[in-house]
Amino acid sequence: MMTPRELGKWAKTVGINAPTLDAGFSCWIKNASSEERKQYLIEWWDGWYEALDESISFQQHSYANRSAA
Repeated sequence: MMTPRELGKWAKTVGINAPTLDAGFSCWIKNASSEERKQYLIEWWDGWYEALDESISFQQHSYANRSAA
């Protein structure tokens, strides 16, 4: 089973831009307490932004390689 952070990373890679649109994440928060929901949301966004950073780094690396050629 994926963690909220992993779900956030996956969501970014498939174009999901909000935790409310992530069906997998909805399962995590459905029966969670208020405090758990807060933590899950933090973890989801951590994963989402981590995937964004990875995507930007990859694009920057690809652009640098093309520019050097």
